[in-house]
Amino acid sequence: MQIKNRLLAAIVSIGLYVINVPSAFSDTEVPEVKTTRVHSMEEIRAKYAVSQSQFVDLDGVNVHYKDEGKGPVILLVHGTLGDLYDWDVWTQELLKSGFRVVRFDIPGFGMSGNIANNNYSVDRTHTLIDSLMDHVGVEKFGIVGISYGGMVVFRYAATRTERVTSMVLINSAGIQTANAVKKAPKKEGASRKRTSSFLYSPVVTKDDLVFFYDSYINDKTKVTPEFLQRKLDFLNIQDRDKTSITTFKLYEKGDPQRVLAHVKAPSLVLWGTANKALDTSTADAFIDALPNACLTKLVTFESGGHYINIERPLETVKVAQSFLLDLKNHKNCH
Repeated sequence: MQIKNRLLAAIVSIGLYVINVPSAFSDTEVPEVKTTRVHSMEEIRAKYAVSQSQFVDLDGVNVHYKDEGKGPVILLVHGTLGDLYDWDVWTQELLKSGFRVVRFDIPGFGMSGNIANNNYSVDRTHTLIDSLMDHVGVEKFGIVGISYGGMVVFRYAATRTERVTSMVLINSAGIQTANAVKKAPKKEGASRKRTSSFLYSPVVTKDDLVFFYDSYINDKTKVTPEFLQRKLDFLNIQDRDKTSITTFKLYEKGDPQRVLAHVKAPSLVLWGTANKALDTSTADAFIDALPNACLTKLVTFESGGHYINIERPLETVKVAQSFLLDLKNHKNCH
């Protein structure tokens, strides 16, 4: 009898506790979080996908990619806030030179879908690259990456030495932690200061992007209204703030020099001397960290900014073309 009474009292206590918790049936209102991240992926794909756009499920991830041309294959990997359209000019020029170009949106950016288990690590991106290149039937290829994409690329080249035939790093992350974007002064009437923290914020506006690219693209004529709208639309896909948080939580610099020492492929480093995100001395650090690459070359661009593939695409791709086409003359790289 005592046991039954105690059990009944416990049930009543639990019931009272549940009743007192605010819920959908309670008079207590849960405040809604204001967000601009409201676009569906279907809506964005309908707006931005083109005839060459392809979508494929790879290991449970729906990936947006393009595969164009015939010849030696080059894979292009974008950086933070990037998407495969950032490489349009590079692609056009490489196709003219007889290359086949594959490019894709890293999950969490552009029009690629989410990763169900939230594993947005560099290693997960590597397995996705493996799957993508297997899907398009390519075993060996050159690989190009900028900024965050540069770190993805050199870690891939270090661990897939038999697969990577050449490597181009452009203002690559992975050795130096990026210099912080300075806070913009709060304008009169503005509700918040603009910093790069908008990447993780529920609210992102065009002004945030203007401020961000002011630090990363020195030629302001390349920051067109169309460019800003595309970036804004991609950022405002549902849950992109959450995927950004997860991606950067999984960012691990580790020991980049140890990793780079495993790269065997001929390697070109391109660097903007007016790069506000990374110091020019870091370019030399990359070259020094590649003792086992069969060939290394550093080319700097005076007054060049961080996203120099967007800012000065023709200049940068011409240097890369020359390097890649000249590789047949280097016997120790075969």
